[in-house]
Amino acid sequence: MSFSSNAVTAKARAVLGRSLTAEDYTLLAAKENVPDVCAYLKQTARYGKALAAVNPQTVHRGQLEAVLRRSVFDIFESFHRFDFTESKNYFKYIVMQLEIEQILAAIQCAAAGNPDTYIAAMPMFLTEHSNVDLPALGTAGSLVETLHILDGTPYFSALKEPLITAAETGKLDVCECERQLYRLYYMRLLKMIEKNFKGSEKKELKRAVLRGIDMENTVLLHRYTMFFGDDTESVKKELLPFKYRLSGEAVERLAAERDINRIAAELDNIGYRTSSDVPETVELLTERISLDYLHKTLRLSQSSSVVYFALTELLEIELKNIKTLIEGIRYGLDGSVILNMLVI
Repeated sequence: MSFSSNAVTAKARAVLGRSLTAEDYTLLAAKENVPDVCAYLKQTARYGKALAAVNPQTVHRGQLEAVLRRSVFDIFESFHRFDFTESKNYFKYIVMQLEIEQILAAIQCAAAGNPDTYIAAMPMFLTEHSNVDLPALGTAGSLVETLHILDGTPYFSALKEPLITAAETGKLDVCECERQLYRLYYMRLLKMIEKNFKGSEKKELKRAVLRGIDMENTVLLHRYTMFFGDDTESVKKELLPFKYRLSGEAVERLAAERDINRIAAELDNIGYRTSSDVPETVELLTERISLDYLHKTLRLSQSSSVVYFALTELLEIELKNIKTLIEGIRYGLDGSVILNMLVI
C-alpha cells in the first residue's frame, strides 16, 4: 500500500476505536429519557465534541439526532479532504445515500400535504454537497411539483413513473420509490468500482457492496413473500437486480421459509452466518450478519477503500442503534428489550 493508503487505513481503525461499546449500549438502554441519553453521549469519545455546546436538559429528540448525524457526516467529510487514494471517489455515494433519504422524506411530506414538516427536519449541512435543491423540496405542494424540482438530477428518471402514477391515483407507493432510487444508487456505485479499481481491490470492494445487497434483498424477499405468498416470480421482480451469493435457487428456498431459524439456516448454507444468537426478525438477522463481516473486514483488509467502506457502514449502524435506543426509551421499553433490538 502507498503511504496515503496506510494513513487512510490507520485513521479508519482509529475512528472505529471510538465506537460505542456493549457496556455503553447497556448503560444507555437503562436511561429514562432523551436528556439522559444526551448527557451520556456527551461523555463519549465519539460524540463528546459534537455535543459540547448542547444542553441535555433542553435538547429534544430531533435536535439530538440531527447533531449526531452531522457529527458522523463530518467524519466522512474529513476523510474526503484527507484521502488521496481511490477511496476518495466513495464520498459522492455517501452524499447520494443521504440525498435518497431526503427525497423519500420529502415526497412523503408532499403526498401528505405537509411540506413544512420536511423543511423543519432537513439537514442544512448537506446542501453544500448536494446537487439536489433540498430546500425547494420543502416548498413542493404536490408530487408533480416535487418531480419538477428533481428534473435535471439522476433521480428524475428513477421517480418519474411512480410519482406520476401516484399523482394520478392518489396513492403513493413509497416502497417502489425506494426500490427505484436504490437500484439507481447501486448501479452507479458498482459502475464506479468497475471503472476506478483494479485487481484484488476491485474484487474485494465489489464483494463488500454485493454482500450488502444480498442482505437487503433477503429482507425484501421476506417482506414481499409475506405479501405475495408463494408467487416467487412476482417476488423476484421486486428485488434489487444485483447479487453475490443470493442465487435464484437460494431465493426460492428462502421464499419458502417463514420461520426465522430456518431462514438463518438457509443463509448459513450459502455462507452468511452471524456469531450471535438468531434474533427475532429478519432485519436484525441480516444486520448482524453484516456487522460481523464489516468488523472483520475493517480489521483485516489491506485495501484502504474496503476499510473505508466498512467504516462508513459501521458508523451508520451505530447511528441507527442510537435512534432505536431513543425510540425505545420514549416508549418506555425495558432496557433488556431495547438491547435485543440493537445491532450489536
